[in-house]
Amino acid sequence: MNLLTTRWIAGRDASNASVLVAPHEVGREDLRDLQAPRADFRGALYQLLIGLLQAAYAPADMDEWRDRWNDPPTSEDLEAAFAPWLEAFRLESEGAAFMQDIDLPDESNQAPVVDLLIDAGSDANRFFNKPAAEHGLCECCSAQALLTLQLNAPAGGRGVRTSARGGGPLTTLLLPADAKATLWQKLWLNVLPLDVLGYPDFQAPADVLPWLQPTRNSDGPGAVETHPGQALPFKAHEVHPLQIYWSMPRRIRLDTSTAGQGRCAVCGAEDVRIIRHYLTRHGGTNYSGAWQHPLTPYSLDAKGAKPPLSIKGRQAGRGYRDWLGLVLGNDNHQPDAAKVVAHFTRVRKPRVRTRLWCFGYDMSNMKALCWYDSVLPVHSVAEEQQRQFTACIKHLLDVANDTASALHRQVKAAWFRRPGDAKSQPAVEQSFWQTSEPDFYRLLESLESIDFEDGARVAEVYRHWLLRTRHLALGLFDQWVIAAPIEDLDMRRVVEARAGLGKELNSGKAMKPLWKIVNAFKKEPV
Repeated sequence: MNLLTTRWIAGRDASNASVLVAPHEVGREDLRDLQAPRADFRGALYQLLIGLLQAAYAPADMDEWRDRWNDPPTSEDLEAAFAPWLEAFRLESEGAAFMQDIDLPDESNQAPVVDLLIDAGSDANRFFNKPAAEHGLCECCSAQALLTLQLNAPAGGRGVRTSARGGGPLTTLLLPADAKATLWQKLWLNVLPLDVLGYPDFQAPADVLPWLQPTRNSDGPGAVETHPGQALPFKAHEVHPLQIYWSMPRRIRLDTSTAGQGRCAVCGAEDVRIIRHYLTRHGGTNYSGAWQHPLTPYSLDAKGAKPPLSIKGRQAGRGYRDWLGLVLGNDNHQPDAAKVVAHFTRVRKPRVRTRLWCFGYDMSNMKALCWYDSVLPVHSVAEEQQRQFTACIKHLLDVANDTASALHRQVKAAWFRRPGDAKSQPAVEQSFWQTSEPDFYRLLESLESIDFEDGARVAEVYRHWLLRTRHLALGLFDQWVIAAPIEDLDMRRVVEARAGLGKELNSGKAMKPLWKIVNAFKKEPV
């Protein structure tokens, strides 16, 4: 099976019918989206196709990018672009095989192929995952499982390496807001022109794909760390930075000696060739240093003294509280928007409304705690108003953050005689973020069209948000306190806590300066 020529990727066409396509067919006008039997597989497939386009079909500059946006490539165009890469995308081979170690030693360990699934990769995950000895994966699901694990690889013990973005990274992809957008548009929005990407030239796929070269062993004598090379010729410990799209930290080889016919444990396909085991060994590529994936936001050290730290998948479940960082970047570098997203909001490519698809695993070492998957709206303004727009949103988010904290603090004060000794109640804060989210996005949309030089109009935005968050917080306080058993209520504590909440909402650190702005523009009575 060659992953570049076989129709193995499930998609959905304009009539909502399921179709199977090969990568060179992604420019078809009738294709709308990708499908997969698992959410993490779908995210990985998007990254596979984006990485392939970035490596083999990247535009030279924005003019070429716009030409291909308006005139998608034919299957023949992409077949020609992918031709030099064909040998690297065989799923099974005596030599190089997709995302697999080219020189795995004979004494490697054998494991059930379902252990490639991230949520089955730890004994702690077995409560909900109970694979049987005969379970296997079809060739399509085996390829997706390999890809998903290598891209997201979590910590797994001594010598078991994480992905180049660390374990369970957050991925953020731009998507057109138009429900009729083609798959090509969804992929192409996330491909950068070469002059923006800024990577050195490469001569052949072997310069980029790690499975075409001997493993850079990171365990035992001669162990090496692997850094992104900034300029040719690369040093011994460096590789091409485009390898970030194809990071391969795990030494894995599919074991076809026990393959046979059967039912796939993931997609349920009947009477297909299934693979039951794989071989593995520790000491894979140890990615170190200043790796930055263009599809992942990072926390940056303002002085540049420390390597960037990838934002993790758990932040896809935090609602709008990270909107500013994920979409526009943040002054305090926590987080800074992914390179693709930052480029889009700065250049504003075609005039197209977009959303930001955020997804990733929340990992605790090798245990998968949760898969997060969310979509945020993308709003931006003209470059000359960008600073004021960002400052205004930061004020709104600071108010929301202080409101959520005050609500949490005062609900605990109403519930417990010694609230400082009581455990955190994260559901209380989360209830505020969830309840206020629609209001925040409505206000965000209105900010696109206001004149930030009009102080009275900005003051009205602040006034609306201060009053709305106050109303929501007091209502949620009443709901949470009344939810407590009546015999546990101390009415004096409840009254004092509610009064304390009202005081904090008026004079909190984030609220006070905004109330001063609001009052400065208060209309005089007639």
